[in-house]
Amino acid sequence: MKKFFVKEFYEIISEPIKLKEKQCITVQHVELPEVDDELSVTLRIKLKSHYSDWATIFRKGGGNERERLVRTPGLFLHANNSKLYPRFTGNWNDNVGINTVGDRLLLNKWYHITYTLSDTEKRMDIFINGVWTAFYAIENVQMHRVKFNDKQLDIGWCVDGEIRHDFS
Repeated sequence: MKKFFVKEFYEIISEPIKLKEKQCITVQHVELPEVDDELSVTLRIKLKSHYSDWATIFRKGGGNERERLVRTPGLFLHANNSKLYPRFTGNWNDNVGINTVGDRLLLNKWYHITYTLSDTEKRMDIFINGVWTAFYAIENVQMHRVKFNDKQLDIGWCVDGEIRHDFS
């Protein structure tokens, strides 16, 4: 018996997004496809400046203080140097992921970033410009699960630059 998988592609960013600090694009959960066990987010980003605090490339999670660590998926930038900080929420820890991925993102340079997260395969992978750069493996595969959520998706909080969907 053969298994067939249907991969759903959903374009969230249809036009380039030019952002300034303290701005973001919010997509409500009801506008997004249902995600139960795995997802992949692919985008292009170019920064104009490094922010002096943490910045959010994307984060699907709560907005209030009690839910501030809900972040499946979540891709952030370290303060002042814009190193990638990919995160997610698990049933064992609200803040799981890789502390630093590669070198800092240079200003005025386009980066093609892919973030994949799979509860089925118990891992998160990060690709920069098509190169597999980092991964996180869930070690306790029988007990630990990725917690996908029904919260909004925020794109670009405190990012001074541009985010695009196209890869030309």
